[in-house]
Amino acid sequence: MQDNSLYRLGALLMGASGLVNIVADILPGTALWNLAGVALGILGLPALYLVQRTAVGRPGLIAASFAQLGLIGIVGLLFAQAALFPEMDPKAVAALTAGRAGMFIFASVILYVLGVLAFAATSWRPRVHPRPALALWAIGTAPTVAAIALPPWVMTVAEAIAGAGIVWLCAHLWRHAQAAAEPR
Repeated sequence: MQDNSLYRLGALLMGASGLVNIVADILPGTALWNLAGVALGILGLPALYLVQRTAVGRPGLIAASFAQLGLIGIVGLLFAQAALFPEMDPKAVAALTAGRAGMFIFASVILYVLGVLAFAATSWRPRVHPRPALALWAIGTAPTVAAIALPPWVMTVAEAIAGAGIVWLCAHLWRHAQAAAEPR
């Protein structure tokens, strides 16, 4: 697969993730929409890194890897919320999330948030991605660490802000791939 094709595919997948992130909380079956959005993000995030891999070097790779690993853990949680928890006794769910599984969930969220913040920071100077889009993604993602303590409307707004940043980044990535594919 050529780089430009990979960037386009990544832009489509990550952009769809951002759009789902924006509207997931207002759609019925929120847990399934959240799962779909994060799963698409897992598939699209590598393209955001790869387009700037030379400019951000090893720190950018580490940041993208943290975000990717965090997303993978979050997909596990969202799968459990969508498919397993509704079938379980609420006391069993509470006991499960209070133990090791809860620590794994928290670690996944921390990895993701740190990864996004580090990705935005390492991407800032090279200017491959638009800075306002990086800022929206980082600002919208940061409250995820405290999601359990925040009112739901705060997380809805934060997810919409992060989603807007993601969509902007993907639109830029798509334009970058198109410009690179055009004959000179």
